[in-house]
Amino acid sequence: MEMSPEPVGETVPEPSVRPTSDETAVPLPVPLPAPMPGEPPVGLRVARVPVSGMYVALTFDDGPSPATTPQALEILRRNGAHGTFFVTGANASRHQALLARMAAEGHEIGVHSWTHAQLTRCSAAKVDHEIADTAEVICRATGQAPKLMRPPYGATNAALNKRMMADYGLRTILWDVDTLDWRHPGVQRVIDTAVGKARPGSIILVHDIHASTIAALEGIVQGLQARGFKLVTVSQLIALSRSGAEPPATSPAALPAAEPAAPEQLLPPAESSGAASIGAPPAVAAPTGVGEAELTGAAEGGAGIRGEQKAD
Repeated sequence: MEMSPEPVGETVPEPSVRPTSDETAVPLPVPLPAPMPGEPPVGLRVARVPVSGMYVALTFDDGPSPATTPQALEILRRNGAHGTFFVTGANASRHQALLARMAAEGHEIGVHSWTHAQLTRCSAAKVDHEIADTAEVICRATGQAPKLMRPPYGATNAALNKRMMADYGLRTILWDVDTLDWRHPGVQRVIDTAVGKARPGSIILVHDIHASTIAALEGIVQGLQARGFKLVTVSQLIALSRSGAEPPATSPAALPAAEPAAPEQLLPPAESSGAASIGAPPAVAAPTGVGEAELTGAAEGGAGIRGEQKAD
C-alpha cells in the first residue's frame, strides 16, 4: 500500500553518500526478498521475544564504522557471542568489507535506512530509496538478502510495518532494553543497564559507532553470560520462540527467518568514528512499555518509540 507524504516536519536530505553508477550496475548476488504470501497482518514488529530459555539479542545501530565496528566484532568473536547489526546505507556502501566480515562471522545484518530518516515523515518514494537501496548494498556485500529492519528513532506505525513486509520482506525490530549509550552516560552505567535490565528474550540496543560503547561492550557481553544468557541473533531469538529448541549453529547460511518486534531509539551525537554523521533527531514520542504481546502484533498500531535523541 502506498504511503502518501506527511505534511508534518521537514524531510531528511538525500544521502551524501550513495553507490556509484558502477556499483549500482553490479547485479545482486541474490534477489531481494519477496513478500511472504499469506503473511498475516500481525506480528510485524518485535521488541522482546517470549522464549523459555536464557537467550537475548544484542543489537547495534548506525554503523558500520571502520574505527569501531571491527573492535566490536573482535569482542564478540573472542567471547563466543553473536549480534545483529542494523546498518545505514550511507555507511554500509562505503564499508562493504565490514558487512562481509559480519556475515562471515555469523552475525545478522538488518536495514536501518540510508540517511537515518524518520520514515513516518517521508514520501512513499523516499521510503523506497531509504529501504530498498540499503537492502541492495547489504545484499551486494554479503550475498544475503536482509530479513529485518529497524526504523530510525523507533518511529513507525501499523501502515509502515505492513509496507516493510509487503514490499521488502522485512520485519520491524525494535527493543526493550535501551542503554542510552549515545548519551555517553559512562561505561559502567551502559554495562549495568544492558546487563541488569535484560530478561529472557530481550532485544538490547547499543551503537557500534561510539568509542565509549566499545569500551563497555566486553563488560556487557561477559556480564550477560555470567547471568547465564546466550547471545544470539534476532532471527535466532524469534525462531526459538516458535520451537523452544536450541538455536542452530550460527553461520551465514543458517540464520532463520525473522519475525515481529517493538520500538526503537533515537540518535546519539556523532563521534569521529569514520561513520557518516547522523545529526540531531526529530522529536519523537517517548517510548511506552513493551511486552510479550508485541510478538503477536497486539501492539501493532504503535507510533514512534523513543523519547531520546540518538543516532539509532
